[in-house]
Amino acid sequence: MTVSFDESISDIFSEFTIKENRTYTMPKKGTFFGIHYRDESDPMDRLVSVVSGRGFDYIIDLRKDSPTYLKWESFELSDKNAHAVYVPSGFGHAFLSLEDDMILMYSMNRCGSEGFTKKLNYRDEQIGLKLSAPVCEIADYDKNAPFLKDIQGE
Repeated sequence: MTVSFDESISDIFSEFTIKENRTYTMPKKGTFFGIHYRDESDPMDRLVSVVSGRGFDYIIDLRKDSPTYLKWESFELSDKNAHAVYVPSGFGHAFLSLEDDMILMYSMNRCGSEGFTKKLNYRDEQIGLKLSAPVCEIADYDKNAPFLKDIQGE
């Protein structure tokens, strides 16, 4: 499956200016982070890469009017392949570490204090996320995230 964008990559990156960087450490293999997103009315674009270790990055199209709504893609990121994933506004994001002591880098075009991240439950059947390894550790924040059916009236 390919998630299509309305703009070319060069158009997207010409407008992406880094305002904040964050570093997250995942001490244990199987640590899961997400699904996090920003409402389209409060957009934030992100660029995600791995500084040390290896993991799978997941992006989910949450744009209700999109032909790829609820479709998702996964990408292996590592310090060896030096890939990064661009997560545009309107897309959810999740990450699963595949090694101990993994370090993840987020670059964002807004500062975190300029709004709040929303969350979805990674086990939501409407999304059907297939993880590449078992989840061994997850924050209560993510474990108890709502399902789409619980927030669709918002």
